[in-house]
Amino acid sequence: MRHPFEQLPRSLSPLPGEDLHGFVLRLAHRLDLKPIVLLRHTGLIGQGSHSAPARRMFMLEKDELAAFCSTTSMSPQAAQSLTFMPLVDSYPPVAAALLGLRGLSPAPRGVFPVWLLTTSTRYCPSCLAGDGSAIQQRHGGPWKLAWRLAATFACMEHRSFLRTTCPACGLPAQRIRGNSRSLMVEPHADPLHPSQCRNVTDPERGPCGARLDTAHLTDNDHPSDDLLNLQHRLLRARPYGTSSSLDPLAGHNRMTDLLVLAALIRATWPLTAHRAPSQSLADALTHDIGRPGPAPSLRISTTAQKRWDSDVFSARGTAALLAISARILNLSLPELRLELRRIIAEIPPLDDAAWGHTWLNLRRDSSPLFRHEVLQLLDQRFPRPLPTHVPLPGFLLIRRRSYSPKAIPQSLPEEWAEIITAPLGHTSGRSPGKTAIRRGLAAHLVQAVTGMSLNDAGTYLGIPPTWMAAWGRFRPLEERLHGHRADLSTLFQRLTDHVAEQPTVDYAARRKRFANWTLPESDLQRIVENYPSRRRLSADGSQRGARIRVGFSALVWSRLTGSEWRLAPDLQPLPVEGVAMVDAGVIHQLQGRNPDHQPFYTYLHNLLPDYAAEILGRRRDAPSPKVANGVTIL
Repeated sequence: MRHPFEQLPRSLSPLPGEDLHGFVLRLAHRLDLKPIVLLRHTGLIGQGSHSAPARRMFMLEKDELAAFCSTTSMSPQAAQSLTFMPLVDSYPPVAAALLGLRGLSPAPRGVFPVWLLTTSTRYCPSCLAGDGSAIQQRHGGPWKLAWRLAATFACMEHRSFLRTTCPACGLPAQRIRGNSRSLMVEPHADPLHPSQCRNVTDPERGPCGARLDTAHLTDNDHPSDDLLNLQHRLLRARPYGTSSSLDPLAGHNRMTDLLVLAALIRATWPLTAHRAPSQSLADALTHDIGRPGPAPSLRISTTAQKRWDSDVFSARGTAALLAISARILNLSLPELRLELRRIIAEIPPLDDAAWGHTWLNLRRDSSPLFRHEVLQLLDQRFPRPLPTHVPLPGFLLIRRRSYSPKAIPQSLPEEWAEIITAPLGHTSGRSPGKTAIRRGLAAHLVQAVTGMSLNDAGTYLGIPPTWMAAWGRFRPLEERLHGHRADLSTLFQRLTDHVAEQPTVDYAARRKRFANWTLPESDLQRIVENYPSRRRLSADGSQRGARIRVGFSALVWSRLTGSEWRLAPDLQPLPVEGVAMVDAGVIHQLQGRNPDHQPFYTYLHNLLPDYAAEILGRRRDAPSPKVANGVTIL
């Protein structure tokens, strides 16, 4: 292999519609290289890396783009066309991944929205077989970028439904193993033909190796002309209404309408089954909705749960879901209102976690007419519980339910609070005043979706009444910003948008589940036994050893519940002043805030996230399992 970033002796021209992972597979096959070698040479990963991150499929950043173009003799425009980047204005999930909520310049943000297939892909066997040209006979046809869009269910060229799984191993095509996303499957495997299945079901036997470019098509594999027309419109971001040219924003809005309505359809299925193109497709959607486990786009996710706003497993189920959604959106306005009313009358509560980002997407990205009609019906179906005797701050009155109060931790993350405080000139860092502001913001977020009084919201979060009565411990937003020229409604809007975009965590359930949790003495003792030079700290029952156990227990509880460590059961009842059971120095050492802290504190600090994650994963009646980093609790 030549020196990294030098031009390759031979390259390939990208095929129409090809994605980056498919291009790398074809070029590696032509050069008789393992894909990992080519990934390193072209600058897609560093020389010591073992896999390419999934963010490469969204866009190539400056350095990677320059290296890739110089080695493959490809233009920057052609290279970016292998990624999702050209779809940022037309496909809402791509916009969510690259632009976020604030209209920034496109950049991979480590966000993997629903309706994007980043851990597997659909495929068309006929496309993979190639067009008969000499180059495609040798290296196969393209793995297409459009197949990664979960709204793509059919191949327009071959007029057939896409396949989802390998016929030999039965797994989704190009399925990433493990719990981390990457650009391609098994890049270290010996060169395979690009159309061979790379899934590994048995590590000792290696990749499946079945050819995916051969398939016998039956009449059931061919969608109707109406479905093909719908697929054509979806690929052009024209899911309903006029098929004439639309500005990019209008196309983006209509695609959002389609996906929001699809969530309503899923949540009330089979209420609209009669609108499916055929009974067989309705049955396919029923099967997909009843399928155990998360959607393909959520397979590797901290929110891997059943979500109504997500994609479905099969191409046929997808066709049914989107066809029903498009048919409803194409109704006349009076008929549309009647059908929306019928659906919304049956939907579950708005704060159900299974809605995911449905309401955020509706409010932020839907077309004005559709948004107005749905919000009006939602207000009738679920009147906001705003007691007239509770005076809410003006900046809260315009909020709608884009998140659940259960998703608000008592200890608001600093990056959340900075959405409010940074524009007002507050510097980052820790101080009692900033902690008081964060407590007030957490209560305001609960107020915004429940209509509670500030005191009731604080009680809901577990904030002690004595704290809320003290200015130095709890500062409501309006009082804190008195005298500042700030658009509080806009700032709070940004905060609620950010909260709604986060992975769904039920902190209310966690506070209840771990209300009385403390670290067992035996657990810490066994953790210490894996650090022999400090074993005496817990073994001799010293006062300092006890303080370390209490401090570590409080910080673990804080991670489990999203609450401040000061409220941990080990430290109750709260003293009037200070913390009697543990000193701040021990906490600071365990938090890693002291650059001169001892190695034992570093060891415990590094263990915190893994130990807390293990506890969250346990059944309530299960014994303590092994924890990470080689530390055995049992």
